[in-house]
Amino acid sequence: MFDSLHSWLSYLLRWGHLIAGISWIGSSFYFIWLDKALTLPEKPKEGVEGEVWMVHSGGFYQVERRKIGPGSMPQTLHWFKWEAAFTWITGVLLMAVVYYAGGGTLLFDAANSDKNVFQAIAVSLLTLPVSWLVYDGLWNSTLGKNTTLATLISFGLMIALVWGLSKFFGGRAAYMHVGAVFGTLMVANVWMRILPAQQKMIDATKEGRQPDFTLSGKAKLRSVHNSYLTLPVLFLMLSNHYPMTYGSENNVIILLLLFVLGAAVRHYKITKNKVGWLPPVLILGSLLGLAYLTVEKSTESTESTLPNGAEKKITQIDSVQSTDSTKVDTIIKFTGDVPAPKKVSATPECVSANGRPLFNENLQVQNGRLQNVFVWISEGLEGKTFPIPSNEVEMDQKNCAYQPHVVGVQAGQTITFLNSDSFLHNVHSMAKENDRFNVTLTNQGQRVKRKLMKPEIMLRSKCDIHPWMTGYVGVVSHPFFGVSDTQGKVTLTNIPPGTYTLSAWHETLGIKTQKIDLSSKKKNQSLEFSFP
Repeated sequence: MFDSLHSWLSYLLRWGHLIAGISWIGSSFYFIWLDKALTLPEKPKEGVEGEVWMVHSGGFYQVERRKIGPGSMPQTLHWFKWEAAFTWITGVLLMAVVYYAGGGTLLFDAANSDKNVFQAIAVSLLTLPVSWLVYDGLWNSTLGKNTTLATLISFGLMIALVWGLSKFFGGRAAYMHVGAVFGTLMVANVWMRILPAQQKMIDATKEGRQPDFTLSGKAKLRSVHNSYLTLPVLFLMLSNHYPMTYGSENNVIILLLLFVLGAAVRHYKITKNKVGWLPPVLILGSLLGLAYLTVEKSTESTESTLPNGAEKKITQIDSVQSTDSTKVDTIIKFTGDVPAPKKVSATPECVSANGRPLFNENLQVQNGRLQNVFVWISEGLEGKTFPIPSNEVEMDQKNCAYQPHVVGVQAGQTITFLNSDSFLHNVHSMAKENDRFNVTLTNQGQRVKRKLMKPEIMLRSKCDIHPWMTGYVGVVSHPFFGVSDTQGKVTLTNIPPGTYTLSAWHETLGIKTQKIDLSSKKKNQSLEFSFP
């Protein structure tokens, strides 16, 4: 019941936020265009600074821009203010529903999900007013009188903000919070600087006094600031659909390039008759930088395909046969109290696809047996080489979870990542030894293949769109490894006789090791690992 209500509330707030945003940004763009389209009347008119004729939907409109003198206020005056207010209100409510509700699942990456959620919410809420106070204080100070200097300081403060948020939150939440800060600055400009200045001018006119037109100039400056923030905010509103941006290791640089791109496009839009060389250079440079930082680099070990019925699902590795081989049966036990699984506050599409609540998968215990433990020979095979299996290991993104949660491959063996859901996922490898990659799987059934060439314990793969989704890949130089099943069992076969170190890894409980002697007289052995 709660999941259904949460999903509908999220949808309705998104809808309302979009409607209010379209109204606000649409009127902003209209007045930007209007200011540049005004021309002097053919015949001078008292108090008229410019006019424009327009045609729309079969009607003709004449708009005049005037300076209001004492006692000349019109009876009816329309204010463009509620569009901004409702955009901000729906945006803050949406952030609370999506990012605060359900334990803050989307606030963090799965790797740092143990952060205190209440502290994170406090940081989130305080960031908005503090950002406004810093920005407004700068532009109201003596430094604000030097537009170039104040602009450079503002850009530096923005870099610090983006970097700080990206270090504290997950990439998706960091981008959303930058958008919330920009939106807060824009709304506060409207309600705390632009509207009060206009009200003072109106009051002076009604009282028969000459309005102070310096107030108009200050209000206009804040309006100009808003126009430069508009296009970056629009991208940030949509950024959760593009994990190659916020999910990238270069997400701070990418956001700054997007800001420069949006500001340059805005500048061109407003001053296209005297644009100069700088905006086109900034636009081209930003696009080239974004392409370089986000385009997937293809290698000979890279392949991305859609299902064609010819590919088969293989999860077992080829065996290495030995004339005098041994076998190790391993049981992974869990001692102590098993904590209750933590429910994931999933996004609406995941709730719908899964048909049941989602829970954190990092501790799977059944009857005292521990699942998803990667077991491998970590010492004793140095200097030996083994053929690379020709078959593939598959890791599926299904029902908003990596299935299986942990797999193993031999270095050089092909691993296939598959999206079985009907909506967008991405595969973001957080490799430390192998080449990293971040690939979006847009369509249901889409696959991407990789060959991990270097041993690595363990390689974490995540989905930036659904940050609780994490899978692990153990990459070793030999075929003697396995992952514990629901009964906590792992069997390693066809091991050449010798003395080895056997290791067992769990994502939250760490690594344990044991020595084993697999001589010709001890071909088959059983042993246990006990966690924690």
